[in-house]
Amino acid sequence: MSPYDPVDASTSEPMSSIDRAWLEMDTPHNPMVVSSILEFEDVADPKALARVLVQRTLLEPRFRQRIVVNDQGYHWVEDDTPHLGYHLHTRRLEGPSDPELRAAIATEFSQELDRALPLWRIALFLRGKRRVTMLFRAHHAIADGVAMMRLMLQLADGAPERHVALHASPSPHHGPLGGMIDRLETVNSALENLTEIVVDDLKHPGKLARQVAELRRTFSAIGRVLLLPDDNPPRFRTPPSGHRAVAWTSNLSLATVRKLARAQGVTLNDVFLTALTGAFGRYLRNCDGSVPETQNMRVAVPVNLRAGDDDSLGNSFGLVLADLPVGLEGWHARLDVIADRMASLKQSAEARAVLIALSAAGHLPVAAEKQLVGLLSGKAAAVVSNLPGPAAALSVGGTRLANVVFWPPQAAAIGIGVSLLSYAGHVTVGVSSDVAQLADPKYVIDAFCAELEAMLGRSPAARPGALHRRRRRTHPAARPLPGVHNAKP
Repeated sequence: MSPYDPVDASTSEPMSSIDRAWLEMDTPHNPMVVSSILEFEDVADPKALARVLVQRTLLEPRFRQRIVVNDQGYHWVEDDTPHLGYHLHTRRLEGPSDPELRAAIATEFSQELDRALPLWRIALFLRGKRRVTMLFRAHHAIADGVAMMRLMLQLADGAPERHVALHASPSPHHGPLGGMIDRLETVNSALENLTEIVVDDLKHPGKLARQVAELRRTFSAIGRVLLLPDDNPPRFRTPPSGHRAVAWTSNLSLATVRKLARAQGVTLNDVFLTALTGAFGRYLRNCDGSVPETQNMRVAVPVNLRAGDDDSLGNSFGLVLADLPVGLEGWHARLDVIADRMASLKQSAEARAVLIALSAAGHLPVAAEKQLVGLLSGKAAAVVSNLPGPAAALSVGGTRLANVVFWPPQAAAIGIGVSLLSYAGHVTVGVSSDVAQLADPKYVIDAFCAELEAMLGRSPAARPGALHRRRRRTHPAARPLPGVHNAKP
């Protein structure tokens, strides 16, 4: 059955514009696929574990649906034919070698998902001493990182059963402009849109004024993003090759890092971004010899915009662009700069602006959408995502889940993805990269760990004594984003 076949309107579900936008962001070099690995220890029966994983995945309706495109748009349609030979494949590795596993996973990363089938795939890597690593890949059109993490938790033993309608209506937009956007999407003609909104909101002039003010802020934020200069390090502006490499670590104590953040008067995310900035700075100096002190590396940071009780799939997040001061070598100065910049971004309208821009892109012709996405994504050199995972260890089919790692996809010419995920008292850091831009992500992982050790005072590079940052002084290299003013913490 072709993805362009007609569909039965009574049994199909229209795809939201924002999900369609993510679907059409695929490029040959950058499939828009969210990837994660689940590492299991002491697996008695890999086949039984695989059976449990597939059965529980298929409990979510979206993983039983494929996409059909016709004159009426994009639709999710139930796929009646099982394709387990495609969705699940197993590979036995020669030994427990981490480089071999990383290479096998990187090969999978380069593969696009078949659009004629439900957009997900599981690879099981059987390793020595009854160790199994599961690579789970699902298209971003199905869900964003937050929704995907909640879905992964449904694979665990004892997880409450999800009750999801197979053909539910698309979820509404979130944020101050949510109601206005929903109405714009559900009314047929532009004139009817304008008439209905104005007549309704004239009854509540205060509400209209607030929405207009918010809309003005949103368009101003979109303009700021589009006008940002492309001043990332030249090494990270190389066109992607389509060949990827991956690396990750899992031995970082969450409690230790949280204690450091409290002592410094900053957020946990500030600490991780500071260590990551130092790691990229080390990489650039190792490759190029020197880096100007004022050099920044702009990264796109996803911001969750869904309500706290919203456990639906789909995409409901925006992006903010943060400049990481990779030219600064001292971690104290980097931490000051990053804490100031992140505090400013939290008060900006950029996250919702990007969400609205992507939603609008989903209504454009595919070629125009790709051009808009290229403009937005061309401002960043990497995607850096931070997700909270479960605080307690989980098991699946009676087998202990030792570690979880995920990697966000990157749009257009962005070739680097970084993830931070907390799980069972520790933090995993994952780096995925196109080898044309970052040939050795393992170097960045090792440098990240070294930077964090220095911040924790376990390295000669660390300065004795903690500096409490209730009153920080902005470093000269703390160049704010255009239109965003440094905010007092």
